[in-house]
Amino acid sequence: MVASLDHQWWEIYVQVPESLSEAASECLHNLGSTAVVFHEQARLTPQHIDCIETWPETTAWTVLQGALPLEDVLSRQVATLQQWLRTWAGETPDVRLYCRPLLDVDYLTQWQQFFQPLCIGGRLMIRPPWDTSPVPATMACLTLNPGPAFGTGTHPSTHLCLLMLLQYATQCQGSRLLDVGCGSGILSLAALQLGWQSVVGVDIDAQAIAVAMHNAELNGLQDRARFLHDSWQSAIGVFPCITANIYLGPLVEMLQPLTRYLAPGGTIILSGLLASQEVTMRTAVQNAGLAVQARRVEEEWVALAVRRASDVEQESLHV
Repeated sequence: MVASLDHQWWEIYVQVPESLSEAASECLHNLGSTAVVFHEQARLTPQHIDCIETWPETTAWTVLQGALPLEDVLSRQVATLQQWLRTWAGETPDVRLYCRPLLDVDYLTQWQQFFQPLCIGGRLMIRPPWDTSPVPATMACLTLNPGPAFGTGTHPSTHLCLLMLLQYATQCQGSRLLDVGCGSGILSLAALQLGWQSVVGVDIDAQAIAVAMHNAELNGLQDRARFLHDSWQSAIGVFPCITANIYLGPLVEMLQPLTRYLAPGGTIILSGLLASQEVTMRTAVQNAGLAVQARRVEEEWVALAVRRASDVEQESLHV
């Protein structure tokens, strides 16, 4: 079952330069925020109950509002966000982080009104459980209830991953997929609907795993999907396809050891990257003995499909 909303939640507010707002939103999503609300041309005023004040003259600032459950990992999540702000905002004055108990839990379900059926590449429909519109016979269908977990397919980084899965679906028919940072399970379950035989999804967020398992049951895929509340290093075996829709820091850190789980001739799909971070990611790809095979761009986001450089070179010899 999807995790209950009965326990206490905390509001998380981050004030950042407008140029960092998309990246900060991705960070909040990856930490487990159900939704992230953008308050543009605004400033944080923690001393007031209504702690966001619109300042039209401060066009360079955005306040992001998210929510995280009060659990044992909350302090680590906040520490991770603090570290992210130090890394990316540096010494920028007036960057702020503010947390407080959430009084109105309706915020946690406001995203539902925006979750409409989504068609990916004309071959996959993703829709919420409350939608009963007919599905074209030519399309696979995934019923998804994200609950308190990130992943409905509307964010560019997730959409790019789904398009990449469509691109590699034919050559991966009947194979295994490893989904690192699986969130709601959207990539894992979409892969199964597109022809993968089995998937292993891992996430350090216990709520994400509960939601992913619930979504597997919604689609009758629970026997082919295994979701683990653990590090990606808990996976066993090798996989012809690996997806990692996270963000730059963890992707760079994990890429080299992640190749141990990549089957010969296999592909790793990397997403959660801003276009401005692509050069850094490509350097990490090269250092890990990999090469970029495909690239997709949407808005300010980039996804890369990478393979072992030796596999790419071998293919070139046969062209």
